[in-house]
Amino acid sequence: MTFPVGDVLDALELAGEAPSAGFLEKLFLRFLRRVPFETASKIVRNADVADPAEKPRTPDVFWREFLEAGTGGTCYARVAAFDALAAELGFATRKALGRVEKDFDHAALVVSTGRNEWIADVGFPLPALVPVGGGEVETEVLGLSATESERGTRVRFSSGVPVGPRALEIFRDPVTEKEFLDHWRRTFRPDSRFLGNVSVQRRDASRTITFARGEVRVDDLHTRTRIPLSGDRATKLADVFGVEADVLRRAFSIAGDPQPEISDASIAAYLSVSADPEKAFRPIASPEGYRQLMEGVADVTGEGWRLRLSPPGTAESGFEEEVFPEPARRVLGVKRLYPDGRTARLSFRVEEHEGETWLVREADLAGPREDLLKNDSARGRMAGTLAVDLLAWSRRI
Repeated sequence: MTFPVGDVLDALELAGEAPSAGFLEKLFLRFLRRVPFETASKIVRNADVADPAEKPRTPDVFWREFLEAGTGGTCYARVAAFDALAAELGFATRKALGRVEKDFDHAALVVSTGRNEWIADVGFPLPALVPVGGGEVETEVLGLSATESERGTRVRFSSGVPVGPRALEIFRDPVTEKEFLDHWRRTFRPDSRFLGNVSVQRRDASRTITFARGEVRVDDLHTRTRIPLSGDRATKLADVFGVEADVLRRAFSIAGDPQPEISDASIAAYLSVSADPEKAFRPIASPEGYRQLMEGVADVTGEGWRLRLSPPGTAESGFEEEVFPEPARRVLGVKRLYPDGRTARLSFRVEEHEGETWLVREADLAGPREDLLKNDSARGRMAGTLAVDLLAWSRRI
């Protein structure tokens, strides 16, 4: 099971170095940014290989297909491939099993550099190396807090957009190659989530880009942008993620290619607060409270939930808003009407995720806005405006 290590390093735009913590970090981060987490290669492999024992995409297969078609893989395949690469470069490694939602549904790699051991979790993937003994790690897309647990190391997400699992565990017990392969082969069961739909993800330095079920999501530390894709999704995704369009097209033909749930793009900003959800919603739950929030940025006139917001001192300009409260859901829906006839839909809401309270400010955009896949400055300006509203709201709690 050999593979061309030099060609892989060239594709990652890295030169070989002596094993060190610094080189491990460079290798890990470049892997995350160049090797996508994607299910397409697994879906195709599962369809093409009948023998269950041969279904895993071993490192030689993984790296060959990466070089030829830009594919990556899912949890176990990524761990095995990164393990093989790190070992070839002289690092001391050991595979580990773990838990996201149930025992052994996850795998990671532990790498030693001198006296230190690091969890190189390319399987989830986590955005940074994590000390085995625990510690705090801050990145531009996610904050991590690692602590020792009875079975190993528990990693909790201390910041970042609150979607999906917010913690995982890496077990310390050694795992044999046979055990690793047995668990890997079980991921090809017919009900596996990784075989049911095509998804692709790549972590950049400041954002995570994910495709699933017809839409691309762009997440950074505080915001999520949802962008529906129409037309030839395989070609568009090949441009965004670097995976060959024919591989994606084949995977779609096997697993399906559902239409996105939304037709217009949206941007949501998130802010964690220490208050319970009811207390967090209370300052904006009444017309008076909402008016006071908006008075921080505009002159506000009108009655009840129908308001006019104008720049200070210019009552003749501005726009009108109609607010639709849903107290049971802790949501305020907002319809904004501009003088030129344009309308916009926005919302304030409170969400609870695993015991944490989050304020959310969301804006629906006009059209799919596929330009935001590449125009980070425009996305950032819109997200910044929403974040200012959340800060003003948080100060009233």
